Amino acid sequence: MSRFSLSQSLLRWSLASVLATGSIGACAMTNPKDVGDANGDDIDVINDGIIACTDYSAVQQAPAFSFPAQQDFKSFGNRLLALDKPFHMGHDKIVSAGQATSLVGKFDYGAVFHKDLEGEEVQAFITGSGKDDWQYLGQFTTNNDGKIFVPVDGQQEGQYVVRMVVLGDLSYTDVYLTAIEAGRKAVVFDIDETLTKSDLEQILDYTGIEAADPRPAAGQLVQEYIDRGYHPVFVTARTYWYAKGTRRWLRDTLNLPDFTLRTTFANQQGLFETAQYKTEVMQAMQDAGVEFVRAYGNADTDAEAFANVGIPLSETYMIGENAGINGTQAITAEGYQQHIADVVLNTPHSGCQ
Repeated sequence: MSRFSLSQSLLRWSLASVLATGSIGACAMTNPKDVGDANGDDIDVINDGIIACTDYSAVQQAPAFSFPAQQDFKSFGNRLLALDKPFHMGHDKIVSAGQATSLVGKFDYGAVFHKDLEGEEVQAFITGSGKDDWQYLGQFTTNNDGKIFVPVDGQQEGQYVVRMVVLGDLSYTDVYLTAIEAGRKAVVFDIDETLTKSDLEQILDYTGIEAADPRPAAGQLVQEYIDRGYHPVFVTARTYWYAKGTRRWLRDTLNLPDFTLRTTFANQQGLFETAQYKTEVMQAMQDAGVEFVRAYGNADTDAEAFANVGIPLSETYMIGENAGINGTQAITAEGYQQHIADVVLNTPHSGCQ
């Protein structure tokens, strides 16, 4: 996403307006490490050195979900709030197989003010690799930032989805968890102006005016890597309330499976700390055992973050006005057709099984 684009200017203006009115609390999302989230329990796993390919069917063909019984909202104000459109979301995570973790869910309503859902009950469930049903994880109360933290015990190598359901209206969000052995190869993608045609597309997509237009062959680009056994990771500077629409866009417009998507925890990360935010997200994945072999972006902050985590310049591809910046590889076309033919189709399989 271009740092100096029109939509960034609009977003900065909006943030300044929010700060001026003193209502930033309704828009910010703090990092869970500042809140003190709790993990589940680790489990013992046998790492056999055979790295499994991403099992998309484990969540795409999940068992039928039975919703819990609906309950009244505790607050009359929240009952009125829930008449607006929900923008619930969660942050996907990659962990080492057997490693316990905590997943954050964020619940808010309204396209304009994004009012947090405070003090209400949410139940969480998990399914995925090796599971033939949804398993209950517990009931949680949203805090004054509209968040819950769901402890998840360590899982065997595989793919999982955690569904978090608001009991007051049965609206929900899904969070994707991937448990890996060290050495899992991945390709990381920015979204705005990298997979979309322009940065302004996120505004149109968010407001529902129209779906964001993808760059030519953007979906094929990602799918070719999936077909070769690479795990796709999407790291965007979009604010957290774009998560729901972004996942829908990746699924419905690019025809890609739901998986690892990261948006920012707070507005300032996407506006003023983009490279740092993206670096920290990718470093956490590397700590879990991810090996990033290639990267795609469009902004100088993308190039900086990719370099920070050790992705070689020879495997860092930039498109748009910053194509080739700082020694990266330039994609000078508007789309990816020629790049796919020249580079991607000649990329060997990741070696996963």
